[in-house]
Amino acid sequence: MENPALKDAGLLVLRLGMLLLFFHGWAKATGYSGFVGMMSEAPVGSIAPALFGFMVVAGQLLLGFVLAFGLMTRICAFLMALMFVFIIVLFNIPGGWIGEHGGIAFESSLYYFVPGVTLFLTGPGRYSLDYLLSRK
Repeated sequence: MENPALKDAGLLVLRLGMLLLFFHGWAKATGYSGFVGMMSEAPVGSIAPALFGFMVVAGQLLLGFVLAFGLMTRICAFLMALMFVFIIVLFNIPGGWIGEHGGIAFESSLYYFVPGVTLFLTGPGRYSLDYLLSRK
């Protein structure tokens, strides 16, 4: 038995969870010089730490915010998933597959990659700005 209202409510909860990504970006933005310094120590980030730092902070701030409200959802979800693929491949995996406390090293990145793919495939649902704007 499928209930469209529950599906849309679930997508809303998933999208609102993307506000956590916004706060991730906010923390990096407020400590930007420290974040760029950390980027310069990463295997790939040392190539252009200010550029990579800016891209990550801007991506996390903008994508987390617009996804939460369901604006340009499929495009933004694709960009978010792509951003986290790059983070996993370029920053997480070179440090090793196993994290400091067990588990895979890129587990936290998967927490954003998976909703990105999910929202790309499903769209935002009825409780979104995309839905409101498409009805006009």
